[in-house]
Amino acid sequence: MTPEQADQIRNSFDAMWSMSRDIGELCYSRFFELSPEARDLFPGDIERQRIKLMNMIAELVGSLDQPAMFQSLVTHSGRQHARFGVQPSHYDALGEALMWSLERKFGASFTPELRESWRALYAAVQAEMLRAALQA
Repeated sequence: MTPEQADQIRNSFDAMWSMSRDIGELCYSRFFELSPEARDLFPGDIERQRIKLMNMIAELVGSLDQPAMFQSLVTHSGRQHARFGVQPSHYDALGEALMWSLERKFGASFTPELRESWRALYAAVQAEMLRAALQA
């Protein structure tokens, strides 16, 4: 991820945060459409999971300038997800669901450049989470 992409993410995050409940709801609805078997990974209240997702995104955005903190957050999350039975295909589906949700909520302001910045962030997170999961 380039410094410019990190700036785009930070700049869009305030608007995203104000829509976080809607984005979380859209994201998980779309995720379960793309990966229906993943619903079994969430036996409890999905609202709690939506909050966790949005809080994790907030932590990641907040640590974009702190590589050690960013790495620690992602590694810890990857290990946790491995224990829950998350499969590599679930990461792909969640990434697509997140991009789809952001596009729906941001509308025309979700430019191709902004989309690519969010994809770069998600790709970095996904790669590290998968690496951590393999080591778990």
